Amino acid sequence: MGKRGFGKKKKAAKVPPFELIDHKVNPKLEPYRLMEEIRKAHHPDTADAKIVLAWRKGIKPDSDGHLVLGKCIKASDLQRELVDWDFVILINFEVWQSSEFTKEKKMALLDHELMHCDQAVDKDGEPKVDAAGRRVWRIRSHDFQEFHAIIDRHGLWQKDLERVGETILKKQGTLFPEVKPEKVVVIQ
Repeated sequence: MGKRGFGKKKKAAKVPPFELIDHKVNPKLEPYRLMEEIRKAHHPDTADAKIVLAWRKGIKPDSDGHLVLGKCIKASDLQRELVDWDFVILINFEVWQSSEFTKEKKMALLDHELMHCDQAVDKDGEPKVDAAGRRVWRIRSHDFQEFHAIIDRHGLWQKDLERVGETILKKQGTLFPEVKPEKVVVIQ
């Protein structure tokens, strides 16, 4: 007999780590309900964007211990031909289901991901449209990025970090009661 079939274990079927949250079946599902609340309050510029939500299951922290809570992905031109979405927002399923992940944290996560959804504009500041007449979208970058250790050593040394420090000071006692003014150093 040949080698085929001997000693080979049958592979288990691969379970996809993504699952669309089907709003057509139940538009009152919590993630969509909260997203629409945030969009109406803070993201009216995304009213025309077709945004779908999906669970991302089984996410493990990276080698630095960071755990991805969500991610906004802009649909490519090819994907837009195949499906009627402009963006997919992936949500960490296990974190979302945790009793420690409160409604306020869910709202903050969705608000954060919606901040990435932005209209592309032409040189005159007008919204771009593609050849099919659809609005063109882009992923907006974060306002700042820095290491904790650099802030510990050098303070808020960039303008964008200064703005974050000012925001934290304004919110002190409400959202960030553990932040003390002496812990925030703004370098002029």
